[in-house]
Order: sequence, then structure tokens, then C-alpha cells
Amino acid sequence: MPEPTSYHVAKFGWVKIVLAVYVVLFVLMLYGPFIVMVILSFQGEDGGPTFPMQGTSIFWYERLFNPSGTARDIGEYVGDFGNAGLRSLVLALLVMCISTVLATMAAQAMRARFLGAGPIFYLYLVGIMIPGVTVGLGHALFWQGIGIDKHWLGTTLPVHILWTFPFCFIVMLTVFNRFDRSTEEAAMCLGANSWRTFWHITLPIMKPGIMASALFGFTLSFDEFARTVLVAGSQNTLPLDVLGATTIRITPRIFAVGVIITLISFAVIGIFGYLMTASRYRPRFTGQEEHQV
Repeated sequence: MPEPTSYHVAKFGWVKIVLAVYVVLFVLMLYGPFIVMVILSFQGEDGGPTFPMQGTSIFWYERLFNPSGTARDIGEYVGDFGNAGLRSLVLALLVMCISTVLATMAAQAMRARFLGAGPIFYLYLVGIMIPGVTVGLGHALFWQGIGIDKHWLGTTLPVHILWTFPFCFIVMLTVFNRFDRSTEEAAMCLGANSWRTFWHITLPIMKPGIMASALFGFTLSFDEFARTVLVAGSQNTLPLDVLGATTIRITPRIFAVGVIITLISFAVIGIFGYLMTASRYRPRFTGQEEHQV
């Protein structure tokens, strides 16, 4: 092979420099606002939402869950972020479980060819195609028409499932399309029925895909706003409270909310990452232990 000339070395050296600068700028654009938000959330009591810092404290984190009576005096949004966050968390967990189960069942059914499979497939994706405001408005009018009061859980849950289910379904369908049917056929040849084959063979193999689907359902529901604002009723979820805080007067308290939401998201991703890694390597460890025994 010919040795690289100084021209080629210089040329590819500039390419590496350009790519390095691009990566640095991309990371700064992606995480820079979060870093600024973290810094400003520790403003002093007299600090505002901009630099320079007026000291450092956890004052705004304390006000996050225990707003004082002076909040209205300074024109600050008085929101119950603690209960709003709990509502969003409960709603996201329910949506995660229901959407993942429905998506797994739907993807399992789509593995077999049947009459009308094409239209049903596109029907499953309607939740992605229709704008969120339109879905929220339609559901709000529907619940109002049948005389049911809007509620953060009762009337919001179906809207969130309609939004998250298509994403969970696509994830599960992708995983099922890469599934090796020979493992199921081997189990059936050994006398296992369809249910035992699914429970003992298919489901364990599909566990990483199910976890990925569940993660999609949780994250999409937890911060959903457009489909929630018209059907949540009088009790806000966390995204609605955050919007309310930005429409009156922005204080470092809203930055504290953003930091906590981001940390919760990172924690959820970390938990799912750990579970997916554990589910991938546990059979190997178990097999080694059984072999040793």
C-alpha cells in the first residue's frame, strides 16, 4: 500500500477538526440550556431568571413544594407542582402499562396474515397522524356531549393511550419482525401449547423490546401538553403547571422544576437501561450457575 502523503494527512486532519468542532457545538446546543437552567435554579433569594447570580441557595427548591404567601404579592404563579408532578407520574405509569400491553398484543396479532391487516395497521397509526390539539378538542367535546366532567385521569388517560400506543406498537412490531420463529416451532414440537410457548419462549426473548416500548409510553405521556390541556379538567398535570408558571412571571422556581423533571427522566432511563442490561445477561449467568451445579 502506498504511504499517505503530507497532503492527505493535512486534508484528513482538517476533516477531523471540523467534525470535532461540530460535535462540540452540537453538545453545547443540546445540553447548554440545561446547564444554564441548573445554575440559575440555585439563585439567591433576591435573584432572578437571568445572570448575574445574586448569591447561591436552595431557596427556589424550597418554594417549589412549599410556596409562601408572598408568591401572589410578587406576581409569581402559585402552582402545586408537587401534586401536579404526582398526577403526571401516576398517569404516565398507567399509560405505560396499558400501551405496552396493547402494543404487544397488537404486534403479536400482526405476525399472522389475515383479512384486513393492512387497514388495521394504518388504523393503529391514526394517533400519530392526527394533530394533538385536534385530538384533545375532539375528546373534550365528546366527554362534554355525554355529560362526563373532565378529569386529569379519567378523561386524559384515553387521549394519552391514543398518542403513545402507535409508538409502542411500532417498537414491538420492529422487534417481532426480527424474531426467529424457529424457537417457537421447537417448543411446539416438544409439546408446548401456544400459551406456554408465548409465556416461556416468546415473552422472555421479547423483554428488551417490551422495556423499550414501555419507556416510550412513559416519556411521551409524562411531558404531553397539547393533548392534555383540553381534557385535564381543573387539576393540572405537571406540563400544564409549568406553562402556567411561564405565562405570569418567570422566577428561578421554574428552573428548579425543569431540573427535577430532567433528573426524573434520567432516572427512568437509567432504570430501564439497567433492567434491559440485566435481562440480557441474566440467562447467561443462570446457565453458568446451573452448569456449575
